[in-house]
Amino acid sequence: MQLAQPRDPATLRAYEALLQATPDLLYVFDLQHRFVYANDALLAMWGMTWEEAAGKTCLEVGYEPWHAAMHDEEIERVIATRAPVRGDVPFPHRVKGVRIYDYIFTPVIGADGEVEAIAGSTRDVTDRRMHEEHLELLVNELNHRVKNTLSTVQSLVRQTLGTADDLEDGGSRIESRLLALSRAHDVLTRENWHSADMQDIVAGVIAPYESAPGTRFKISGPACRLTPQRALALAMALHELASNAVQYGALSRDSGEVHISWDCTHAGEGAAMAFTWRESGGPQVQAPTRRGFGSRLLERGLRNDLGGEVELAWAPDGVVFRATAPLETAPTDGATPQLERR
Repeated sequence: MQLAQPRDPATLRAYEALLQATPDLLYVFDLQHRFVYANDALLAMWGMTWEEAAGKTCLEVGYEPWHAAMHDEEIERVIATRAPVRGDVPFPHRVKGVRIYDYIFTPVIGADGEVEAIAGSTRDVTDRRMHEEHLELLVNELNHRVKNTLSTVQSLVRQTLGTADDLEDGGSRIESRLLALSRAHDVLTRENWHSADMQDIVAGVIAPYESAPGTRFKISGPACRLTPQRALALAMALHELASNAVQYGALSRDSGEVHISWDCTHAGEGAAMAFTWRESGGPQVQAPTRRGFGSRLLERGLRNDLGGEVELAWAPDGVVFRATAPLETAPTDGATPQLERR
């Protein structure tokens, strides 16, 4: 469809106002691939005046040779096929840096029915693309987390029922472990699943076992952040330790205490976390005659999930659990290794 040619100056001014008001980049090529029109948005992106850009090709304006050659081929295709061509391309904006632009070249048909020019429209779609990529990443991450969580729950249920005294005992243990997993998820959800602070992980696990802060648990350690996988693994390990302490260890007596401490070292590639759980004041400890799910989770599963080392000792005066794990993030300004809590 051809538009009627405006004959009066008012209509021409209205057309020009529309062309200049849009944030899109609008332009026209002649059959020799030279710019014969560019709106202000395009000139601003180039950092050129119309006098500097008029009559130049993409290459002469400053496009990279590959970019200019691509548009030359597309212009010839529009002329030959009389059909629009659409694409997207990265382009360096003089102020905003490299942006992604979606463009379309459309043939302008003359009175003789032949292509007399090529009109172009380009739109900055960088933010939309980033949003789409972010959504795709979130969906993939969600799928991954759901699969991992379901796998964890499946293993938890199977192993718990395999070592429970009866269904009632098994059901109670499963419910308790699922609640611990839920609390760990709550911590990570507040942090958008980026990482979790050690203090928050510990506080979430021990809360059900204390009537007031500091009454049964003595906690010390700097701010230290763990990845989601390690945070969940450590939360489940702490739950197992606390459950065992309530039934058989330090928390089974009023005089019993649990000392929880950790340290974070940030020495370049050697960044690591060292964690210790130490019970005291409880009944004399004896090593169990069989390894239940909790022990296996602490000794084998946690080692895999943390990517470090674990040690579970049944010392006479109380259970001692130690774990080490590498850290992905370390300060780079030479500061004391105390990460800020978010």
